[in-house]
Amino acid sequence: MSPRRARRARAALVAGGLLAAAFLLPARHPLPFDVCPFHRLTGLPCLTCGLTRSVCLFAQGEWGASLRMHPAGWLAFGALAVVCSWLAGEAAANRDLGAGARTRLLGLVLWLGGALSLLGWGARLAGVWPAL
Repeated sequence: MSPRRARRARAALVAGGLLAAAFLLPARHPLPFDVCPFHRLTGLPCLTCGLTRSVCLFAQGEWGASLRMHPAGWLAFGALAVVCSWLAGEAAANRDLGAGARTRLLGLVLWLGGALSLLGWGARLAGVWPAL
């Protein structure tokens, strides 16, 4: 196996492992500790607070709860599924599959995810979005 193909296969396995974890971890408490230094220091939610829980809730079919937890959870879940499939396809084919499309899609997902995170964060701080 070529080194490039092996890197793609490893990356696909990592993405697949993260996707599997979203289905298997307890959705409301997937991490055993608070990993957000901003939240620990200020007591306020950060831009991504609730995103991991939102992804787990989405994976486990609790779509309304996922949206209330973080507005970009569905997008992160979908992006993870696409990345896993795309990398596995590239590893199987041993070549890039639409590198230009991949770059544009990644840019769109990052822009949309950032916008949703900013809107959700502002709404949460303003008290019009459910508190974590």
